[in-house]
Amino acid sequence: MLAVLGVSDKRSIEVLAGGLLDLGWDVVATEGTRRAIAEAGLSVGAVSDLAGVPTMLGGRVKTLTVSVMAGILARDAEPDLSELAEHGVERVHLVACNYYVLPAAASSMDQFREKIDVGGPAMLRAAGKNCAHVVPLCDPDDYAGVVAELAAAGGSPEGVSQERRFALAAKAFEVSAAYEASVAALFRSSTG
Repeated sequence: MLAVLGVSDKRSIEVLAGGLLDLGWDVVATEGTRRAIAEAGLSVGAVSDLAGVPTMLGGRVKTLTVSVMAGILARDAEPDLSELAEHGVERVHLVACNYYVLPAAASSMDQFREKIDVGGPAMLRAAGKNCAHVVPLCDPDDYAGVVAELAAAGGSPEGVSQERRFALAAKAFEVSAAYEASVAALFRSSTG
């Protein structure tokens, strides 16, 4: 089982990463998230290894790669699994992602635009879309409950119920919609 972690809000990330590692999962994380996990005394892989390319453009491109997105969007169906194997892409079973915090007001358009998260929303939306096969997490308050469900199922992602997955997907899309609305509002406020 493979989890991809890339969070701005690092609360309880050690609970999630540690729980997954204890259950025998492979865990990869973006650079900042990986540092926070290391500060908690845990070791996880780099998302750049999964992506097959290093973080690029000053950190603006980390997860927007075919390898990461195909791993998230793959279903537990033979055609998908065969295609992943053919291209050496690893299947992703859990995504934990929350976005950069936007400024309250756009003091500088360049600074504001730099804070707009692109890869995080893409990953979280993909996990939400594919919630029948991937556990989408965007709220640190959900980490312990999901780890408990996984533990009760011996670490299997199937231990997270469909009902819980749909609730997590709904939350992911609510967070995404609110984030997009905030970005739009900041653009509108800057045109005065």
